[in-house]
Amino acid sequence: MMNLPDNQLPTVSHHNPVAYFSAEFGFDPQLPIYAGGLGVLSGDTILQAADDNFPMIGIGLLYRGFGMRQRIDEHGNQIDEDWNFDPLSAGLEHVYVDELPLFVKVRLTETEVWLRCWKKTFKNGVVLYLLDSETDQNQLPERSITQILYSGTQESQLKQMFLLGIGGVKLLAALNIHPSIYHLNEGRPAFLHWQLIRQLMDHHGIDYYSAQQIAIQKTVYTNHTLVAAGNMGYPMEMVGTYSRYYAQKMNISLEELLSVGIETDPQTFAITRFALNVSKKANGVSQLHSRLSEDYWPQYHWTNVTNGVHFPSWQSSAVPAAGSDPAELWQAHHLEKVNLANFVHQQTGFGFDPNLMIITWARRLAGYKQLQLLFADVERLRRILKNQERPVQLLISGKAHMGDTAGKSMLKEIIHYLSRELAGNALYIPNYNIEIAAHLVKGSDLWLNTPQLGKEASGTSGMKSAANGGLQCTVPDGWAAEVDWKDLGWTLHQEHIAEHLYQLLETEIVPLYYDREDGLPKKWIDKMFKTIKMAERFSAKRMLQEYAEKLYQ
Repeated sequence: MMNLPDNQLPTVSHHNPVAYFSAEFGFDPQLPIYAGGLGVLSGDTILQAADDNFPMIGIGLLYRGFGMRQRIDEHGNQIDEDWNFDPLSAGLEHVYVDELPLFVKVRLTETEVWLRCWKKTFKNGVVLYLLDSETDQNQLPERSITQILYSGTQESQLKQMFLLGIGGVKLLAALNIHPSIYHLNEGRPAFLHWQLIRQLMDHHGIDYYSAQQIAIQKTVYTNHTLVAAGNMGYPMEMVGTYSRYYAQKMNISLEELLSVGIETDPQTFAITRFALNVSKKANGVSQLHSRLSEDYWPQYHWTNVTNGVHFPSWQSSAVPAAGSDPAELWQAHHLEKVNLANFVHQQTGFGFDPNLMIITWARRLAGYKQLQLLFADVERLRRILKNQERPVQLLISGKAHMGDTAGKSMLKEIIHYLSRELAGNALYIPNYNIEIAAHLVKGSDLWLNTPQLGKEASGTSGMKSAANGGLQCTVPDGWAAEVDWKDLGWTLHQEHIAEHLYQLLETEIVPLYYDREDGLPKKWIDKMFKTIKMAERFSAKRMLQEYAEKLYQ
């Protein structure tokens, strides 16, 4: 690596922060700029950086909420409705430079797309900047690019990636922010690499190849999934159409510019391969996921940083306040169950008894998460829930992606079970979001996690539940594979999930919950204390420290 003048490879500091790029950020239910766990992880990272006075700037896109609300019709169909979203009312601010609103522009083929800049300011100088193509300088087709999160067509997705990566670097330059590290939170922002190269070439009079090596040294990458849908590939011809301008600006051939995105098929530009090739380090988000990632992409510098959650956002303040007193912890948990019951009634019009055991499955509805397995034997599940001596309430929440017809069909079938065979002991809570998740992780007794082994890269909903003393019943995938569950919770056999779950509920879990001594389920509470202690290992505070040590140094 060559040395640059003006200290272009500085250490992380408030003068040279980490630029954290992500396609979604979830930290406020009033901002429809996240789809699931990836976005909430990004939001937790930014919140933790603010708490810890860690120098970080977030870069994302401002989506306009199209198709972001989920409504369930009378037949159980998921209806995707638009969100009437006003950025100013939701607490965002325009970005100004010299008392004028800031706009940056990104070239897409022969069209220049103007991006309005918004910001959300946190404490200690941590700011999230959001780019928005909904501005009068653009024609209607360009104004619509950032309206929909993970927009449907491949071409629309590709346009969003260019705006995020290239536009984000231009935004930072316009604000005179000089990051020490560019962190790609999954592959979508990776086109920032090209703008970094152009800046280095222009500012220092060096050629493409020298600038490329320096840009790589300033970039790190986090992979969040091995699922194909999260490792996108696009037709090389399409990518080339949008890249030709950049190849000309960098004075290299188009073929050479795009060669870093070729994996096996020369006709496909692979985003994950591209992100790996333009980063000096890569990390997986759990020990198991990191090992599998290194097996799949062995020629790169991999490390592991298991995900964590922002405890102030997700842990009930009553949990640490309870100290080590079993009765205090149980009372605190019961109050959260009452809050959950009231909230669910407000959301659905249906109530339940918070004195009953509450079992919850809640997360994004994707096929590999296998919600349908809970209903493999509906009659047996009905007997478990409606046991007169030990009744159980089952709560389900989650949205299918607007383009996931299989997920919507599965959800419709499950809603029918909830409204027929399981009615009275099972509820579906529509429009899953951060607010709903916060109530569920605080008020649930048992948290279910049923993914295909190797497909759940990390998973964070269980961490949030565990931080509140929610016991876990999980396939040992992602973060759950890092825990010795003896005396804590229960692991499910990955090849016989439904049968094993029913057996555990019948013979161990539900009886343990209702086993009372002096009015308290003391053995259950003992597991709650141990679970809360275990959850401390999975905090965003620890995660951010490991980012600093393993990726940013």
